[in-house]
This record gives sequence, C-alpha cells and structure tokens, in this order.
Amino acid sequence: MTDGRRGAVWHRASRPAPRTLANVRRHLFATPTGIAFWAGLVAVVAGLVVALTAPPASFGWFAYAPLSDYAFVAGTHSWQQVVGQLLVVAGAVVTAFAAGRLSVRRPR
Repeated sequence: MTDGRRGAVWHRASRPAPRTLANVRRHLFATPTGIAFWAGLVAVVAGLVVALTAPPASFGWFAYAPLSDYAFVAGTHSWQQVVGQLLVVAGAVVTAFAAGRLSVRRPR
C-alpha cells in the first residue's frame, strides 16, 4: 500500500488509530495542558455558580468627609459576587491558554 509518494509504504501497524471517545478522553487528560484545560472549565462553571447564587447586598453605609462635599459610598457587591467573577476570569484565561496550546500541538 502506497500513499502516492515514491518509496512511502504504509503498514497496517503504523496507521493512526481511529478517533473514538475513549481515545479523545484519554488524549485530553494525558498531558498537563489537557488537565489545565479541564480545570479552567471547572473554574469557569464554579465561578458562575458562586456569582449567580450570591445573595444580594441588603445594606450599605456612607460617610461624609468633614471638610468636603464628597460622599463615600461603600461597594454594593457581596464577597461571593466578587470571588465568582474572579474565578470566571481566571478560569477563562487558563482555558484559553490551554486551548491554544492544544490546538497547535503536533499529532502523535
């Protein structure tokens, strides 16, 4: 069996294996980049869950500086919303980096 090039012969044993779900799953978890990809996706989902289930801020406070007309108003976001947003951003960055590395990797 030849592939059209002179001298190139494909043997049955050297053919690439067909892509099955088990092979793809094994391939994505086989490298640290694949593990980082899935960890980033988990962080995105966890951040979304934390941010969307956070209770709304029900109180706030304000203060006036004694000699100015400026009023300081405290933030109205709960810590769960802030942590959730940070998790989403960090997970998205890790996932994008890992997806970029996985997309340019040479096939085995």
